[in-house]
Amino acid sequence: MADYSKDQPPAYNQGVNPQGGYPQGSYPPQHHAQAYPVQVYPVQAYPAQQVYVQDPPATNFILAWVSCLFCWPLAIVAVLKANEADKCVGRGDMQGARSNGQVARRWAIAAIVTGGVIMVLVGIVIVVFLRYSD
Repeated sequence: MADYSKDQPPAYNQGVNPQGGYPQGSYPPQHHAQAYPVQVYPVQAYPAQQVYVQDPPATNFILAWVSCLFCWPLAIVAVLKANEADKCVGRGDMQGARSNGQVARRWAIAAIVTGGVIMVLVGIVIVVFLRYSD
């Protein structure tokens, strides 16, 4: 083991200026000091904000996630649009939320129909295969 007790930093001499020295004294006197006038800001009146209370439009979030069970490639678009509609509701953009919610619903329905058709076709193929495999 190395002995590091000999490698101590130099002692700190409090109250003593370093080798280059700091200038003694303080700032030079200010002969032409002037007082600035007090700033007065006018009070601004803002008009009352109108708040419209309405139910948020349907974002079809649950439908989009359920459609993932049928045809996930189409359902991903539905989930993304439903998420965007939810963000629009959070921002207060009800028109954007309504629009994105409708698009999410269309994609979710397309995913469910496509998945259902694929399931029926696969079922038919399996029945035909099992029937004629003997």
